[in-house]
Amino acid sequence: MAKRKREAAGKEKGNKKNTREKDQTKLSKMEAYEELLIWAKDKGIVLNGVEPRRIPGRGMGIVATKPLKDNETILTVPSDTLRTYETVPPLIARALPKDISIHGLLAADLAFDPSPSAKYRQWNAVCPMHEDVWDSLPLTWDHRLREFLPKRALELLLKQEAKFKKDWSMVQQSKLLTPTSGEKEDESSEEEGGQLNKTITRDDYLYAWLLVNTRTFYHETPKTKKFKKEDRMVLQPVADLFNHTSYDPSAEDKEGNRETCSVAFSPTAFTITTTRPYTAGEEVYICYGNHSNDFLLIEYGFFFDENVWDEVCIDDAIRPLLDQHHQPNPAQQQQPKKTTRRLNERGKKDPKSQASDQPPKSPKHLLEETGFLGNYNLDPRNPTGCYRTQVALRAVSALSDNPGPQGEKKFRAFVDYGQDPWEESPEEQAKLNALLAQALKQWRGDVIGKKILEGLSQLEWGREGKEDEDVVGRECHRDMLLMRWRQVGRMVDRALEELEC
Repeated sequence: MAKRKREAAGKEKGNKKNTREKDQTKLSKMEAYEELLIWAKDKGIVLNGVEPRRIPGRGMGIVATKPLKDNETILTVPSDTLRTYETVPPLIARALPKDISIHGLLAADLAFDPSPSAKYRQWNAVCPMHEDVWDSLPLTWDHRLREFLPKRALELLLKQEAKFKKDWSMVQQSKLLTPTSGEKEDESSEEEGGQLNKTITRDDYLYAWLLVNTRTFYHETPKTKKFKKEDRMVLQPVADLFNHTSYDPSAEDKEGNRETCSVAFSPTAFTITTTRPYTAGEEVYICYGNHSNDFLLIEYGFFFDENVWDEVCIDDAIRPLLDQHHQPNPAQQQQPKKTTRRLNERGKKDPKSQASDQPPKSPKHLLEETGFLGNYNLDPRNPTGCYRTQVALRAVSALSDNPGPQGEKKFRAFVDYGQDPWEESPEEQAKLNALLAQALKQWRGDVIGKKILEGLSQLEWGREGKEDEDVVGRECHRDMLLMRWRQVGRMVDRALEELEC
C-alpha cells in the first residue's frame, strides 16, 4: 500500500512538472510573438486591426482586434522583408548546385544559418518546434504506417519524399557538408554571417525543408517567371501565421465553409484584404487552395472535420468490380471458335473476318483504351461518385449485359457521343447504383473496417520519449489516421444512403 502511494505521489509530481513546463513553453511562445510584432513594426510591416492569438485547441491564429469592414487591408508586408532565393547568404547559395530547387535552397538557408541570423531571430522563434513537425507531418513518420494512409495521401507522400530526397542529395554532395579536401574555409564567411553550422543531419535538414513546405507563399515576379511554378515561393513574416479554411461559394450553408481574405502581391508589397466584415475577436482566415483532407494532411499536417473540397479515392473499391468482369464467361471459353478465312477482292484475308475471332474486351481494357481507368473519387459535392466513376460503372454494366461488340458499342456511344441510356432508364440507373453500392459495402467492411481500423488498433503506440522497435508511431499519429479513416467511412455511408434511397 505504501509503495502504491509513493508511486501515485511520484506520478502526480511528474504530471505537475510537465504541466509547469508546458505552461512555461506557452508563456515563452507568447513572448516570442510579442517580440515578432515589435520586430515587424520596425521592418515596416503593417497590421491593421488584427494580431496573433492562441486559439483554444488549435494553436495560434490571426484574430480581429476590432470590427473590420469588407475590403479592408489588414496586413501589408513590404517586399524587402520577404525571405526569397535572393536573400540566401552567398556563402550558402554558392555552395549548392545551381539546379537545386528554390524549396531546397530556402531549406538550406534555414538549416545552415549559423546564428541563427539576427536578421530573422524573432521570426525563427515563432516557427513550429521540431516535435510539432514530427507529430503532424507523415513524411517524418515510421514507414510501417504508410500502408494505413488513404491511397491518394500515399501517392502525395511518395511524390513529396522524392522531392526531399533530391534536395537532400544535392546538399550532401555540396561543400556545405563536404568541403573539398585541403580546401580552406572561405575567408569571407565571417563577413557574410559567420561560420556555417556543418553538423547538420538529415533530420535537421528535413525539419527545415518541412518548415519551408508548410509556410511559403506563391510569389511571382519578372525574375521568378523563369522558374517552374512550384519554385515561385517566398517565406514571409506574420503572413504565415494566418490559418487556412476552405471556401466554396456554392456551399454557403455547409459547416466549415468560411469566406476567406484575398491575398495579393505587387513589386512593392504583399497584402491581405478582407472580403467580408468581421467582429472583434473573430479569427481571420486565408485559403491555401481548394485542397482535400488527404492533401492537407500530407502537405500541412492537419485536416478539417468538415471540408467542402474533401474527396476520397475509391479505386480500391472499384477495382474488384472490374476484375470480376475481366475473365470471359467459362461457357464461352469452352466453345471452340470457328476461324473464317474469307478472302477479299485482292486475295488477302479480310480484316473484318479476323475481328470476329478476337475475344470480347473487358471493362478494364475498354476503360484503359478510353483513358478512364482509375482516379475514381467520392466527394461531398458528388456523393455517388465523380464522372469517371460513373463511366467505369457503365463499362461494367454494358459488357455484363452484352459481352462483345454490342456492349462495347453501347459504352463507346456514351463516351464518344454522350448517349446515355442508363440515365434515361430508371431500371438501368438502379443497376448502376446497385453496382456501386455493392463495391462500397465490400470496401467499407473488408478494407476500412478490418484492414485499417482493426489493424491500427493492434499496433504498438508510444508516447514522447518511448523508444522500442515494436512501437510504430506516437499515439497522435494513430489518432490522426483513425480520424481520417472515420471521415472516409462517413463519406461512404452518405453515398450508400443516396444510392439506396
